[in-house]
Amino acid sequence: MSPRPTGTCEAVQGQIQAYVDGELDAVECAPIEEHCRSCRPCAVLVQGLRQTIDLCRDAGHAPLPEAIRERARHRMRELLDAGRR
Repeated sequence: MSPRPTGTCEAVQGQIQAYVDGELDAVECAPIEEHCRSCRPCAVLVQGLRQTIDLCRDAGHAPLPEAIRERARHRMRELLDAGRR
């Protein structure tokens, strides 16, 4: 179990990633949520992390352009060839 934040920005920010990832139970989430209601910078940090995670999830569904795929294939061939030498 993670240490419970004391309400300071530093303590809360140490738990924000676990909070956003859903790794904390309700008891551990409560002080973070309470702090974020009165601390705009921490609330913005939580919102930004959630938006970044959503963008990464959405980007994973977009196909890579063929030019990038071909460059990646070429580079992988180079690395494999170098490993054989």
